[in-house]
Amino acid sequence: MAKRNRNYKLVIKNIAKSRIIYLFQRAHEIFPENKSLANRYTYLARRYAQRAKIKIPYEWQKRICKKCKKFLYPGLNYRVRMHSHKGKGSHVSLTCFECTKTTRYFIKTLNPKKEVPKVN
Repeated sequence: MAKRNRNYKLVIKNIAKSRIIYLFQRAHEIFPENKSLANRYTYLARRYAQRAKIKIPYEWQKRICKKCKKFLYPGLNYRVRMHSHKGKGSHVSLTCFECTKTTRYFIKTLNPKKEVPKVN
């Protein structure tokens, strides 16, 4: 009986993940014409993820504002800037035009001083 329940949950999670991806793709396509519908698609995708207890895929996770939860479309309602600091490291900052929230994603750099071992 437990195996059937586990398979049922996996099926639900797979369906929810495919619907989330579809909703984000539709939101990306329709945003220039209808912003409110794109924001509604984003809301529904977040609800699917919450109900099925799954994470939103990483590439779409960055397309939701962390404060106002609206869909972010590059160039129309958010700005992308790259900042470089020698000692602290570099980061990318995204600024939402709806709520003026700035989100920073830090970039890890490889240490050039460490040598890569040679394979003979």
